[in-house]
Amino acid sequence: MAGSESKDGIVTTSPMPAPLEVRNANKTTATRFIHAFNDDDWATVREVVAPDFVFHHPVGGSVEAGPEGMASTWAGFKVLSPDSWHPIPIMIAEGDYVAVLLPTYGTFTGRAEHGPPPTGGRLDYGMVNMVRFDQGRLAEMWFGMDPLVEMQQLGLAPEAPERPVSTAAAANLERFRGYIGDDWDELDNVVGFDNVVVAMGPPQSERSTSRRRVEVYRFGGTAPSRVYEHEIVTDPPYEGDPATSSDTSRDVVERWIDSVFNGRDTAALEAFVAPHLLIHPTAMPCEAGRYGLPGANEWLSEQRSAFADLAVTDHFSVAERDIVAVRWTARGVSIGELMGQPPTGAPVEFTGVSLYRIEDGKIAEIWDTRNTRGILHQLNPELGAEGHHH
Repeated sequence: MAGSESKDGIVTTSPMPAPLEVRNANKTTATRFIHAFNDDDWATVREVVAPDFVFHHPVGGSVEAGPEGMASTWAGFKVLSPDSWHPIPIMIAEGDYVAVLLPTYGTFTGRAEHGPPPTGGRLDYGMVNMVRFDQGRLAEMWFGMDPLVEMQQLGLAPEAPERPVSTAAAANLERFRGYIGDDWDELDNVVGFDNVVVAMGPPQSERSTSRRRVEVYRFGGTAPSRVYEHEIVTDPPYEGDPATSSDTSRDVVERWIDSVFNGRDTAALEAFVAPHLLIHPTAMPCEAGRYGLPGANEWLSEQRSAFADLAVTDHFSVAERDIVAVRWTARGVSIGELMGQPPTGAPVEFTGVSLYRIEDGKIAEIWDTRNTRGILHQLNPELGAEGHHH
């Protein structure tokens, strides 16, 4: 590892530098690997995966899979969801590492041996994955996902409650729908936050989609006013804004972790949060669970009310231009209720992978994944005993 340091007990690492041609070759191979899943092309999986390949899954742990094991794992998932596929909206590389925003779209129509009965419902969830390459092949992979979301969609866990919407937000959503008319069907998701509506599209689950656009509208008069817009090309994958320095972006994220998340310096929050920050709590491209400075405050407060002394204890980052992927471990002590589970007073440790987009020196988007299933299992060992599938 290149940038490796310990500060206040936190281990921070980043990849060794690699030539541009190596990074681009690794991206090409990563793309072939993902397309092989989409096309049921297990021969290509065997070709691009190293003999000693290991993958790390939030439920399955570290698995010495090799090419055959990886092909078997993916083929097994395709039994559950034959039409499932991964678009690649964002892909970055640094050193021998590639990181991707990797949503899954499919339908749960198949049944594996000893598997749950199919529901016929959607199987859509987000991932932020990180891969280490060795001599042009995939040598190690970290799945960044929330297994609880997958379990809920497989019918193995109760459905998540709907996000509460204020009366004002609900009214503005209706006004916005009337305002845009037939264009409503061209959107992937529309979310209301009091006097603001966030519209995202086009539908990312359609294979023909090649862009992703965010528009923020503010309500105050007779018609909404658009106050923010941002668009990226997603096919080919977005590789970052060339006008933004990778080192600058990484520095913003590392200071965010040190000062705000670990240091609990809420006064510094505004210095890190872009005015129209969007937090995507399960890493779907158009999710938007939190918005702006108030949303960031709520997101952090909820975590701190559940866990005392919550802190990221180590993290590894991959940065390219305005995008930073961070693989992290966090620890805290259970002091408050979490998803219906009472506090235990015991230490809790969990992992995740998060993707950040930096805009004008501030955090504009966070795609977050964490092992919520693992957290609940630590709070109540009777929860989350089922196996994983992806």
